[in-house]
Amino acid sequence: MKSTLQKISTADAEQTTENILSLYEVQKHCVINFIYFSQIVSQRVFLNSKKKTEKEKEYKKLILKSDFLLPDGIALQVFYYCANLFGAVESEKKWLPNLNWTDFTPFFLNSLKQKYWNQKINLLLYGSTPKVVEKVKENLSLKWFNIIYIQDWFSEFDWQKAEECLGEYQDTINVLLVARSTPKIPIQELWTSRNYQKIQENKLIVMNVWGLFDFIAWVQKRAPKIFRSLKLEWLYRFCTQPKRNYKKVVNSLMIIPYIFHYLILKKD
Repeated sequence: MKSTLQKISTADAEQTTENILSLYEVQKHCVINFIYFSQIVSQRVFLNSKKKTEKEKEYKKLILKSDFLLPDGIALQVFYYCANLFGAVESEKKWLPNLNWTDFTPFFLNSLKQKYWNQKINLLLYGSTPKVVEKVKENLSLKWFNIIYIQDWFSEFDWQKAEECLGEYQDTINVLLVARSTPKIPIQELWTSRNYQKIQENKLIVMNVWGLFDFIAWVQKRAPKIFRSLKLEWLYRFCTQPKRNYKKVVNSLMIIPYIFHYLILKKD
């Protein structure tokens, strides 16, 4: 548990953006993963390794290998605060920022555009359905982003074609957005981990952005601002799409036994 909590970034959005770009300038590649409390529960991240499946073990290793592991959601914020309270993690910041993929990814991309201008930024999109990823390309292009390669999730990523597109540009920042996962199997994170060498070779910033494409393509709607300001977007999504969000909400409610088991009783 402690290793996972200590891995989570505690800087705000602006500082996190600066940290990502600073690391990218040095090592020329970067992998950014997001984690929320429901995923910790579904992947049994805090459990002793002997009780995990091989995929759960792999997931734990790959999130700890992330260049940046960004916090998502109020449940994780509350758990982290309690972990500080009970001495399970040491951090100057008692309360995590909410750097969820829905908000932070657009913030990061817009920050890149403001700093380097859009001519120096290339985007590659991988995930979702053909119709959705095409709509994502269209909507991002309207915001003056240069989309050089897209591919839906129903075929293995074509590195040869992607590299041909990348080869047409020099001295650019290349960001690959990977958008596909399930509550039970974190496919995008596993894919990124297994393609790490290619990511290095092609000098990519990779962001595993879950369902972001659905929001960019307007397939899914954000919660009204009042819900977001009150940190109740999860409640809005559950009420409007209970079947889709039921499992995530149930897992998030595990925060109470998790606090008791891991923080108060200090058990593995």
